[in-house]
Amino acid sequence: MRRRLCAASRLSEVEVISALERRCREGAFSPAEKDRAISALRRDLDHLIVVELTAPVVDLAAGLLARHSLRAGDAVQLACGLELKQRLSYAVGFVGFDDRLTVAARLEGLDIPDAENPQRQ
Repeated sequence: MRRRLCAASRLSEVEVISALERRCREGAFSPAEKDRAISALRRDLDHLIVVELTAPVVDLAAGLLARHSLRAGDAVQLACGLELKQRLSYAVGFVGFDDRLTVAARLEGLDIPDAENPQRQ
């Protein structure tokens, strides 16, 4: 089995923190638990390739919005995946939790891992 590198868009950090802050405000967990989760997120990000929100990534995201029915954040996430694929020059698996985003990623040439059978990747 080949070794897999894991990556995330810098936007993912903001999206996760946003969700944690919202759920904390709603009472799902305490501020201390939220702070521990944010610290853990940042430690995890230290072990990932993080694709930054550069001007070329933003330009690519704008082009994706013209070609696909995506929300802005999803276009940025997809643009980061495409940027990483270009940078690494080999197949990049893309995991998303939105059907429109997954379809667009497949149309843009990213590999979509089989959630039912991850060993096939």
